[in-house]
Amino acid sequence: MPAFESPEQLLTDSSAATDSDIAFPPVTRDHILHCSYDYWFPKYRTSCIRSRIIKLTPDFIEYIREDGIILSSDDGPSAGDDDDDWEPTSTAYSRQTPEEPEEDSDDEEEDARPPRLAPDQRFPEIHQAIKDTIKELGGEVAPKLNWSSPKDAAWISAHQNTIKCTTPNDIYLLLKSSNFITHDLDHAFDGTVATSSSSSAPTTSNSDLGFQPVLVLRSFFTPHQALEFRCFVKQRSLVAIAQRDQNCYGFLQPLRPAIIARVKDLFDSRLRFTFPDGNFCFDVYIPEAFNLDDDSDDDSEDEDPGKKLGKARLIDINPWAPRTDTILFDWSELLELNVPRPMIGVAGTGVEQGVVRLHIGEGPHASEDELTTEEEDEDDEDYEPELRLVEKDDPSAYNFSSPQYSAHKLPKEVVDASLSGGGGLREFAQQWNEMLSRRR
Repeated sequence: MPAFESPEQLLTDSSAATDSDIAFPPVTRDHILHCSYDYWFPKYRTSCIRSRIIKLTPDFIEYIREDGIILSSDDGPSAGDDDDDWEPTSTAYSRQTPEEPEEDSDDEEEDARPPRLAPDQRFPEIHQAIKDTIKELGGEVAPKLNWSSPKDAAWISAHQNTIKCTTPNDIYLLLKSSNFITHDLDHAFDGTVATSSSSSAPTTSNSDLGFQPVLVLRSFFTPHQALEFRCFVKQRSLVAIAQRDQNCYGFLQPLRPAIIARVKDLFDSRLRFTFPDGNFCFDVYIPEAFNLDDDSDDDSEDEDPGKKLGKARLIDINPWAPRTDTILFDWSELLELNVPRPMIGVAGTGVEQGVVRLHIGEGPHASEDELTTEEEDEDDEDYEPELRLVEKDDPSAYNFSSPQYSAHKLPKEVVDASLSGGGGLREFAQQWNEMLSRRR
């Protein structure tokens, strides 16, 4: 979930919540479930990145939660193993099998425990489904669970600090190393209130979680980070758009009208009357039709710069909740924002079963407020969301802060030791203590 994309943002959100006198509206469990990828993706499939969804079993969830990393024995080395940036020791990627006893174990209780199976033996159906899906999507995928992707674990990836995966083992390693994934499993409904529909919902095979966990595999691609935006919807009106990457890109300024137009087109045609909740956030990527980094003077001054952009693609839907990073906005701004002629209600299965429209005003007669006129419709069309881009004089544009997700990183030696089992960690701890003793 977006709240945990940056440790610095946690502090920002916490202070913002303390300083703000505005009470945040209650966040329901249903709203969180509506933002789960497997809920909304079938509705908006044609506007999304090519994806496949695999339902997960309790065995898989238990494997993700367990300490230590046991990888599949039927996967060959991934392409990234030959990269200079990834040179694990011989123990870092050891594939354990039930016949391989753990060495240097002095703990009798550990010896008495049954050996843990490798993924291909523990949940063979899911393991095979992952292999088949990777092949179906072209051999390179990006994983995520219901809400979060393991971006904080990209540092451990075999593919140059990305979440690209070419084998099931790549996926297992990222999922088990990610705090974001742990949050999805253990804290998805923190700070929420129950609703009648959620309390009466049928129990799933993962009733202890309160939802059906899924693994989402999307075709991997490297986006132009300047063209990723977070959008905010209040009372079914698109009110704000924020650049996600905290760097200044000069070529975005002349593209302002086109960016707003692309986002509004996606929102009005697909999301506005079909998403169940009136307040939510969504992420988009607007692919470039031409090379935006090309600053050649050959282009005509009269040419529309917006022609360089393609259609906006829906990447994710996030809850209207304090946990969501508002990036260049503050929640206080968004909560205080007055939406002209707000729409309040719950969407049905389509536009025809849409929302109840309420007109808020101070006219002398209520009936006058409830009339929808052609002039009011024109006002709605003229309402334009605010787009915020990182400017040159913005301190964040100089990127002096610590690297993204740095709080989640560990020294390579610690990772290698953890991957080699309990004996490796004990040996590492002993060597560390000896080194500290010599320095005293």
